[in-house]
Amino acid sequence: MDRAILTQAQAEAIDSIQAAQHWTLEAFVREHAAKPHQWDAPCDVLNGVPLDFIIRALYIGYVVEQTTEEKLLEVYREGLPYQAAPDVKSAFREGMKKACDIAGIKVKWSRN
Repeated sequence: MDRAILTQAQAEAIDSIQAAQHWTLEAFVREHAAKPHQWDAPCDVLNGVPLDFIIRALYIGYVVEQTTEEKLLEVYREGLPYQAAPDVKSAFREGMKKACDIAGIKVKWSRN
């Protein structure tokens, strides 16, 4: 079974509940199962999350899903994954910068 994929807010909510309540994993699961829509802000991002999803996140683990902005910035920073001619690299980076601009993401422009 694969690890659960959580948003940053969901991961922070699970971590904060576990830290603040000092709950065992079983107690956390029981609480969520008993009242799946009871979490208060900022943990309300867990309201309505299916029980099996919570169980996977707690017992198998989770990874935090990157936002579109984070994914674009990662690709922009990494550049092309292979050796390319300078004009191809430049065109790629200019295209990525344009995509970031459209998404409202501020990037520091360099012509490397």
